[in-house]
Amino acid sequence: MGTEPTSSVKENGKDTEDYLRIVDVRKEFDGFVAVEDTNLGIRKGEIFALLGGSGCGKSTLLRCLGGFEKPTSGKIYLDGQLMNDLPPYERPINMMFQSYALFPHMTVAQNIAFGPKQDGMPKQQIEARVTEMLKLVQMEKYAQRKPHQLSGGQQQRVALARSLAKGPKLLLLDEPMGALDKKLRSQMQLELVSIIEKSGVTCVMVTHDQEEAMTMATRIALMDTGRIRQVATPDEIYESPTSRFAAEFIGSVNMIEGRIDEDMKDYVTIRAPQLPDVIYVGHGISGYEGQDVAFAVRPEKVQISKEEPAQPHNKARGRIEDIAYFGSHSVFHVRLPTGFKMMANFANQERWASEGMTWGDEVWVCWGENEGVVLTS
Repeated sequence: MGTEPTSSVKENGKDTEDYLRIVDVRKEFDGFVAVEDTNLGIRKGEIFALLGGSGCGKSTLLRCLGGFEKPTSGKIYLDGQLMNDLPPYERPINMMFQSYALFPHMTVAQNIAFGPKQDGMPKQQIEARVTEMLKLVQMEKYAQRKPHQLSGGQQQRVALARSLAKGPKLLLLDEPMGALDKKLRSQMQLELVSIIEKSGVTCVMVTHDQEEAMTMATRIALMDTGRIRQVATPDEIYESPTSRFAAEFIGSVNMIEGRIDEDMKDYVTIRAPQLPDVIYVGHGISGYEGQDVAFAVRPEKVQISKEEPAQPHNKARGRIEDIAYFGSHSVFHVRLPTGFKMMANFANQERWASEGMTWGDEVWVCWGENEGVVLTS
């Protein structure tokens, strides 16, 4: 069996080895490139999300990890062991599918015992393992029920327990919340994270839901057209996107196209046709004067008021065109004289607080000199 030493990265000054290594993996279907020369390192005990829209290659990459698809080229290592030529049933990997795929004629306990029984585990060990898994997912009271007698969330916990029963080195989750309604999905996201962390298993999940990835994952790989565009922690990928695609895919953003006007060591100005004045950025960047760039600023970083802000830069006057009420906050869409529409969040800290501004009102929007990100790609 082929082995290769794991690589390591620096985290908080310490070396952290990559438990799962994806090296130059490429997958083609009849000339169509689904996954393009991908390299990834995932650490032991990490919950790692492959995030992207339909057709971006995330599910194909997950199936390559599970052995359901064979890479056209490249190598996959788990705990130093080469996985490429191992069939799914010989890999120390389990996948939990979106449909859960529970056996309808078996009880909860029998479903969980299925994997260990197939592996020839002794009866007493199987019973102990089932008891352990039932306790882990808090389903002890439902051991003798059939899947159709369970709620969606309960079925999901049983499917997870069955996936963990064999003690896999790697757990794969394919759109784990896809079959649940929104309220239950939010609740189960935190429950699943707690169960996975208690089990100690390394996990790779595929999702198209950015909220799900941000809530559950330790780190996220953002995918687009078969390529990984950015790998970062949820807060890093939200606050410091490295491309227009990343900024627009995660959350809401005001994307302003322009050119660098001044490129100084401690500040940069950007001239954009959408705004009446230059954008002032309070730090230097690796750019040059005249360079085409985009300036991305999140709506919650944009302030809105009826009075003109005292600051000299990063402000514009406009008219409220739309208001979206979300309970905890409202999003104001302000049309500037240039025609550009800017979003600004308003926190509803007091009941009816936002009623001081309404449709058609003239208002000011502004943001701080370090509240946005300059993007060159």
